[in-house]
Amino acid sequence: MSRPSVRLSHPYHTKRLKAIKLRQKGYSYQEIATSLRVSKSTAYYWTRRVKLSRKARERIKRKVQEAIKKGIIAYNKQYAKIRSQEASQRKEKWKEEAYKKILQELGTLSRRDLMLLSVAIYWAEGYTRSENIVRVSNSDPLIIHLMIRFFQEVCGVPKEKIRATIHLYPQIDTKKAIKYWSRITGLPSKQFTKPQIQISRSSKRKRDPHRLPYGTLHLNISSTELTWKIKGWIQGVSHLIKTRE
Repeated sequence: MSRPSVRLSHPYHTKRLKAIKLRQKGYSYQEIATSLRVSKSTAYYWTRRVKLSRKARERIKRKVQEAIKKGIIAYNKQYAKIRSQEASQRKEKWKEEAYKKILQELGTLSRRDLMLLSVAIYWAEGYTRSENIVRVSNSDPLIIHLMIRFFQEVCGVPKEKIRATIHLYPQIDTKKAIKYWSRITGLPSKQFTKPQIQISRSSKRKRDPHRLPYGTLHLNISSTELTWKIKGWIQGVSHLIKTRE
C-alpha cells in the first residue's frame, strides 16, 4: 500500500504568505519585518505587489504619523538635554567670570565696603521700626557672619553685648542649631536666648527639613544710640542714591 504524498511548505514560503496577509491588513514593511524576523528589504520584496484597501492605507498612514511623532518627541528630549547642558555651562562660565572680576576689582573687603554692604543688608533685612533695639535676621550663615563683623568692626559693639535667638521649626534639633549658629557667630551658647518654635499654618508641619536645617537666626543689640546711627546711615545711603545724577 503506497503512502499518501505530503506536500511540505518551505519556511520562507509560509513566512511570505503571512507577510502578504499582514500587508493586506495595513502593516508597514518594518512591522512585517519585525513580526516575521526578516529584513525590511525582504518584507518589501514579498509584499510590494499587494494592493491595499482603503482601511489598510489608513492604518499605514496612521502608523507613519505615529512613528514621526515618536521620532520628534525623542529628538526633542535629546535636544532639550543638550540645550540644558549647554545652558548650565554658559551659566557656570558667567558666574566664574563675574567671580574673578569682582575679586580683581575689590581685592579685599575694606571697612568702607563692609559698612556699605551691611547697611544695605540691614536696610533690607533689619528691623527699622524700633527706637532702641538693633535687630537683623537671616538664615544665610554668610550674611549673619557679615553682620557680626559689621557690629564689631564698624559699630564697635563688644561681642558680649550681642544676643541671638533662633527661630526653629518642630523637626529641627535645638542643640544642633545652637551649636551651628554659635560656630558661625562666635557667640557662646549662654548668649543665645530661648529658641522660638514656630509652625507655618500653610505648611501644616510638612515643611521640608532640608530647606532650613538650622532655622533662622535673629541678632539683637539693645542700644538706642546704635539704632539711630544705623537709621542715619540708611538715610545717608538713600540720599546718595537719590543724588547720584
